[in-house]
Amino acid sequence: MSGWYTCKVNRAGPASDGTETSTPVIYINLTDEQGSFSGQWFYAADNSRPQMLAIALTAINMQAPVRVALDPPNGAGKPYTEIQRLYVLSP
Repeated sequence: MSGWYTCKVNRAGPASDGTETSTPVIYINLTDEQGSFSGQWFYAADNSRPQMLAIALTAINMQAPVRVALDPPNGAGKPYTEIQRLYVLSP
């Protein structure tokens, strides 16, 4: 069950050796402001990877929080869970 979280983007980038989506997989490391998870890696949904990478890098550059819709970490028995939506918020 996915939920909405307000998070800090710690790191973001592509990986050619991931298996979660077609190559490249875009991984985004997030910390939930409410403390549900910290320094947890997620992957961007296959149909919006370039846009989510751009948003994540913008959030890092602006030091702005993001609002994300995602499955809680390790939700479906996977090592990483999918980010379905990602929006940058005003700093």
